[in-house]
Amino acid sequence: MMQKPSAPYPPYLHLGCFDKILEGWLNCDITPHIRIARIPGLARLLHGLGLMTSDRLLQHDTGVFRTVQYLDVTRRFPFSDETFQAAYCSHLLEHLRPEGAEYCAREVRRVLKAGGVFRVCVPDLDKIIRDYDPLHSEDWCAKILESGQSRDKNRHHWMYNEHSLAALLQRAGFTRANRRKYREGDCPGIAEFEMRPDSLFMEAVK
Repeated sequence: MMQKPSAPYPPYLHLGCFDKILEGWLNCDITPHIRIARIPGLARLLHGLGLMTSDRLLQHDTGVFRTVQYLDVTRRFPFSDETFQAAYCSHLLEHLRPEGAEYCAREVRRVLKAGGVFRVCVPDLDKIIRDYDPLHSEDWCAKILESGQSRDKNRHHWMYNEHSLAALLQRAGFTRANRRKYREGDCPGIAEFEMRPDSLFMEAVK
């Protein structure tokens, strides 16, 4: 069952956070570690059974996942219209099918206040294609699809370049979508917490 955090919400929405917790943001994900964290002793039991690494257990011991809100971004967000000033996601949209990614973007726009910014970070398809080596095509495909991941949600279902990502954001109703540089833009705090510098970065404004 979805658990809603108590209002008022933080002013910023972080989607697909996993274990990257941003202070002052509402951090959301669908990881099963959210539920594990709410059952006393379960993380330690799973570790004892060899089903959880020591590093992950340490995260549970320090309370990382107790701060994460469960949110399936392919369903209606449990927030009112114009709740947040900004939203951020990093390497999330490529894990969704195209229709799910567009639905997510529409929901982000709905819950953003007027003038709010949505910053999106995804693998850069143009760069990935430039790196293609026909002598190692299987390795390239495995990397682009994340085929080694055992769970469907952790694999890649679509990829974006600047043009296609801007088009998705505009279809979702954003007034403009512009490419930005790593750790540069209008999203609050981006210079401190953004990672994966080889990615494609876009900001869309409601």
